[in-house]
Amino acid sequence: MEKYLLVGILTKIALGLGFLNSLFLYVNSEIYTFDGSKKLMRNAEHGLAYANFEIHKSHRLNITPLVSFAAKDLWQCGKSCVDRPQCFSVNFVGLSQTEGRSLCQLLPSDKYLNSNKFVSTKFSHHLSIQTPCSSAPCMNGSRCVAKYEEDDYYCACPAGFHGKHCELQIKRIANCHDIKTQNGTAIDGMYWLDPDGGNFSNAFLAYCDMTSYNGGWTMCYTTDEYAKPKSEVTYNPDFPYGVDGYRTNCNNIPFTEIMFIDHQTGSKVYFKRKSNHSVKATVNYGKNGDAFGLWDLVGASSAYPYQLLICDTLFYSGFMVSGFTGNCYKRCDYWCGDYISPYFRTASTSSTFKGVAFNTNGAILVSNRLMSVGLR
Repeated sequence: MEKYLLVGILTKIALGLGFLNSLFLYVNSEIYTFDGSKKLMRNAEHGLAYANFEIHKSHRLNITPLVSFAAKDLWQCGKSCVDRPQCFSVNFVGLSQTEGRSLCQLLPSDKYLNSNKFVSTKFSHHLSIQTPCSSAPCMNGSRCVAKYEEDDYYCACPAGFHGKHCELQIKRIANCHDIKTQNGTAIDGMYWLDPDGGNFSNAFLAYCDMTSYNGGWTMCYTTDEYAKPKSEVTYNPDFPYGVDGYRTNCNNIPFTEIMFIDHQTGSKVYFKRKSNHSVKATVNYGKNGDAFGLWDLVGASSAYPYQLLICDTLFYSGFMVSGFTGNCYKRCDYWCGDYISPYFRTASTSSTFKGVAFNTNGAILVSNRLMSVGLR
């Protein structure tokens, strides 16, 4: 495997003079020194950029290129990649020896994220930017994600593993509270969960809030209108946490506490079940409020005891907490005529109860707002 430096020219004519611990560039009779320990630099001072490539002879990466064009040599092909911010590797394909031209393909990804598409071939060479991923640091089937301009990387662990190199096997992570209990320094982010404790074949991704009220919250959904947590159980990376459309599977998460976050104001509240016996949504959809007893509140008006509903009806679906008034436990389709206590709910299908209520009476039409619900 050969290695060499390519200097991309963004705004000035440059000549690379050396590449050890420093990179010296001669530009218009002046010499500039750059940190040569980095393998990629773009939009650098003085409008210069460079990359340190590895050449993989007789190989190519079979992914859709950003662009393809005829190039006279590897230098021209590699330089074009340096000058294009979306490019992270190159295929250089021989076309015609008599004409001295070859096909240059600028690629939007690398062989570390697409290892199954990195293949041997007779008439092509592949250029990849040097990265710590070259040493294959990630274990247990994880993927190495290069952070090129930081000369760093991280390992995207498969379900059941964690650690810097995915070297540690998770015994059983049922929910975000388990993660927080095992690792008190765990940070907010996406984690693999496996509530049934099986072989991880049905594990799923969920966002864990590790900071609010001491952390450990499994965040179930974010919506500015409706949510159906019983059936909307699949995380979609196009809808990250905090964006309308974020969903995950909270049906089998045992909880004694429920949190509501108003993203419009940043306000948060949570409720704790008085009996301290855990609840699972999957076996409690549609039950009346008396099935869950009364709940204490943290972060809002404590003028009322509170009650919980877990609903999946045409009238209302989702988690709802509201005051216990008139000695009346609510049902999913009957809210006891409670026009005074605070509600925490998503929208009903009824035009009378549309909108998202956060710490305001929700037995009336309210405006939409972005809200998330989490369990612990």
